[in-house]
Amino acid sequence: MKRMTMLALASSVVTILSLAGQTQRVVGGNEGAKEKPRRLERRGYTGPQVPVFIPVLGDYAPIGARKESGRTDIPCLLSALEKIGARDYFHLVWGAENYPGAWDDFALLAGEFQKRGWRLWLYLTPPSEPPAPEPFGADYGRWAEECAKLAAVYPCIAGICIDDFNANVDTFTPAYCLEMMTRAHKIAPHLALLVVCYFGYYEDTISAHVQNGAIDGVVFPYFYPQKNHSDSSLLGPQIEAFRRWLDGQTRKGGLAGSMPLVVMVYAMKHSQSADEPTPAFVEKCLGIGLEATQKGLADGVVTYCLPKSDSSFIEAVARVYKGDGKKMI
Repeated sequence: MKRMTMLALASSVVTILSLAGQTQRVVGGNEGAKEKPRRLERRGYTGPQVPVFIPVLGDYAPIGARKESGRTDIPCLLSALEKIGARDYFHLVWGAENYPGAWDDFALLAGEFQKRGWRLWLYLTPPSEPPAPEPFGADYGRWAEECAKLAAVYPCIAGICIDDFNANVDTFTPAYCLEMMTRAHKIAPHLALLVVCYFGYYEDTISAHVQNGAIDGVVFPYFYPQKNHSDSSLLGPQIEAFRRWLDGQTRKGGLAGSMPLVVMVYAMKHSQSADEPTPAFVEKCLGIGLEATQKGLADGVVTYCLPKSDSSFIEAVARVYKGDGKKMI
C-alpha cells in the first residue's frame, strides 16, 4: 500500500449538544477547552436518504474462510461472523488473481445477510492497488450503479467502502465521489460511501470531501505513526484528534450532524510492521474503539483480515462484540 508523508494534526474545539436521544456537534468555543463527548447524531451526506449511522461491529475480508479455488467459503464465513457477534461485513473485491469470483460471492452473500438482518458493505480496491477490481475495473461509477442494483433487491447492502482513499484522491475528487453516489442513489438512495483514511494523512487529502459532503464516513485503520501491532496507547488520543478534525471540517462546510468515524483494528500483519497482531492486542484495541463509541467519539469498530480459522482470535473478538458491543445494538 502506498502511503504519503505524515501530516500535522489539525485541532478544533468541540461542544456537544444532545438532540432527542441522538446528538449533534457544534464546533467553536474557547481555544484549549476540553471535549465532553455524548451520544451524537450520525448522518449521511451524499444523499438525503442516506440513513443515520448505527455503530459498526464488523469484519473485513474472508481470511480463513476461502475455498481451495480462492472463492469465499460462504458457510464458513457466516459461521465465523455469527461466532464473533458481528453485524457488519466488508467484502473485499479485487482482481481475479487475488480474489477470484469476489463480486459473484458478494451477490451470493447479500441474500444470506438479508435473512440475518446484517449489513453488507462492498469494499473496493483503488487504482494504487492493481489489478483493478473485477469485473468493472476502475469504473467506480459503474461499481456504484451495479452495487445499487443489488442493494435495491437486498437493502442489507449498506454501501461502498474505498480502500486507501487518502492515497487516491486524484482519482476520487469530491466531484467524482458525488457523481458516483448520485448514480447509485437513483437506484438505491440509502447507500453510503465510506473511505479508508489513515491517521495523520487526512488534512491535505480529504478536507474538501468532508466539507462538501462528498463522503458519508471514514474508516480509520490504527497503525501510524507507531507502525506496530503491540502498542495500543495511541489509539484513544488518535480517535479524539480525528473526531475533532472531522467536526472542524463539517463546520467549515456548513454541514449539520457529525460525520461517522469507524475504527479498524489489524488482525493481520501490516507490511511495514515488525510484529504480528495477537488476540490480546486485537481485543484491547476493539475495546478502546467501543469505549470511544460509547462516548460519542467513534461509530464502531471493524477487524482487518481477522483469521477466521483461528479460534483464539475468534474468541477474543467475541468477548468484545458480544460484551460491550451487544449493548449498542
